[in-house]
Amino acid sequence: MPESPRRAKTKKILSPDDWIDAATELLISKSIDAVRVESLARELGITVGSFYYHFKDRNDLLSKLLKRWHERTTTQVLRTFEGRVFSAEEVLDEVLALPFHGLTARRAAMIEFAIRAWSRRDDMARQAVREVDQQRLTYYSKGFQGMGFGKAEANSRAFTLYSFQLAQSLLWDLNDDKARKRQLIFTKELLLAPRQK
Repeated sequence: MPESPRRAKTKKILSPDDWIDAATELLISKSIDAVRVESLARELGITVGSFYYHFKDRNDLLSKLLKRWHERTTTQVLRTFEGRVFSAEEVLDEVLALPFHGLTARRAAMIEFAIRAWSRRDDMARQAVREVDQQRLTYYSKGFQGMGFGKAEANSRAFTLYSFQLAQSLLWDLNDDKARKRQLIFTKELLLAPRQK
């Protein structure tokens, strides 16, 4: 006797990352308000009960989404630089080029700006963004100090570098590749130039 279609149907098993991926998609395409357990379950074609196997509640999911964003876009990136032998100038080249890494950079920018929009009205997201900003700026400042700039000037140069990165991600469609390359070269020269007295 053939097995009934209901019994033959395999059960979908999702990992926490599947839920976080789906939440990230909704965050990007709609807003944080759209990231609801029921909506995610519907998107994934699974019961709400599966969600509670991995997460205590919606807040737990959102906290893990922010933690993963921090890990992937900051901690892992900085660890890559720290784990290899680069001169300070080579690190600057690499860091300046981050917004130009094609589709990967565009995707990262979409996630980043969705999280920043969310952070304007949520304390948990605001704290996560503040920690990421501080970690990146501290790393950049240390790099400039390694090039011989004093701490105050290194902090200013780090802020200028970070502003360039965010602006390139935000204003991507404003320029073509040639203009972006010119801006990158100009910014590097500006950041490495000694300050005029």
